[in-house]
Amino acid sequence: MSARPTRKPHALVLSRNYPNPEFPTLGLWAERMVAAAAPIADCTVVAPVPWSPPLLPHADSQRYRRVPRHRHAASGPVHHPRVLIPPGHRFHAQDARLQFPAIRRAVLDIHQIRPIDLIHAHLIYPDGVMAARLGAELGVPVITTEHALWQPWLDQWPAIRRQVLEAARQISTITVVSAAMERSVREVLGTGARVERLPNLVDDTVFRLPHPDERRDPNQLLFVGAVRHVKGLDVLVRALPSLVAQRPALRLVVIGEAFYGQWRRDEADVRRLCQEVGVADRVDFVGRRSSAAVAEAMRTSALLVVPSRRESFSAVAIEALASGTPVVATRCGGPEEFLSEATGGLVPVEDPAALAEAIGRVLAAPERFDLTALRQTAIDSYGMASGTTRIGALYHPLLTGDAESNTR
Repeated sequence: MSARPTRKPHALVLSRNYPNPEFPTLGLWAERMVAAAAPIADCTVVAPVPWSPPLLPHADSQRYRRVPRHRHAASGPVHHPRVLIPPGHRFHAQDARLQFPAIRRAVLDIHQIRPIDLIHAHLIYPDGVMAARLGAELGVPVITTEHALWQPWLDQWPAIRRQVLEAARQISTITVVSAAMERSVREVLGTGARVERLPNLVDDTVFRLPHPDERRDPNQLLFVGAVRHVKGLDVLVRALPSLVAQRPALRLVVIGEAFYGQWRRDEADVRRLCQEVGVADRVDFVGRRSSAAVAEAMRTSALLVVPSRRESFSAVAIEALASGTPVVATRCGGPEEFLSEATGGLVPVEDPAALAEAIGRVLAAPERFDLTALRQTAIDSYGMASGTTRIGALYHPLLTGDAESNTR
């Protein structure tokens, strides 16, 4: 008689940043981790959607209302409960308290249908804080994955810092996407905290090397990301005039959507800057694009530029390398962990002249980059198979009881 197959554990993923039909690029990093976990766990995603009172509407209220409450994605069921989020940032410290009742109802309903074995939250606040409370109530281990640097944010919000410190005592493992992120977490929790690396992943079936009939444009630079001040697109724009003087055919393609009001104001500022420095006709703002379209742009561009002021990782840099595309980036936290002169170049933050010089070096000698070697750099550590192995190593001891106590 054959042995009875062991059922997969049921993991509840809590992430307010998660793709949905209205915002399909929001939180792609969380979606990729869910896909990587699929071989070892059945994942149910709870991705809350903002709801604001009728008299205090959120800027994107209409779009949020169109998001379905329940849907089935390729990696499993996704639930989008509505949570109260007042407009602006004034009540940020109350986010976990305001959202918890709706999240708790959704999670308990899921747990009643099929018991949850583990909770994996993305970002410590408010998701991780709420996950810690739910884990204690259900008696299951909790993992968080941190994608954003904790400092100086927690210094500016002492009420949130207190919530994070309380939640951390109930969280089995805090995972971080980079060494820079780990330093940021340990500054808050201390050196004894249980912190593990779980870097962002690249979908290596979508981001691939060019086909023989695909040609790179030697005069096309690429920027991918939300046009926010922290992403440094303005620094790249200031670098363009000297580059255009050397390469008159040079142009920049900007792929990215401004999700929120402040981001739209940042984008407007960059557009004005393009006019001021005389490169408006060289910069194409093409807005949001699908992952497949982004991958095609990476395969056909001379290089990707990441001019950020701060990055905990830089998933787009890994996507470019997986496509065999060099990357020039700033030393802004995460990118220097896997980028070097061999993959393109690294320059100081806020230095348009240094950025222009590094870009010029790559454009002048594209033959020095081995496409296959660039891709291997990405896939070995950040491909989906690597992610499955890493997530399995994190989940297994918690699910089998082999992990250390989850109290600090």
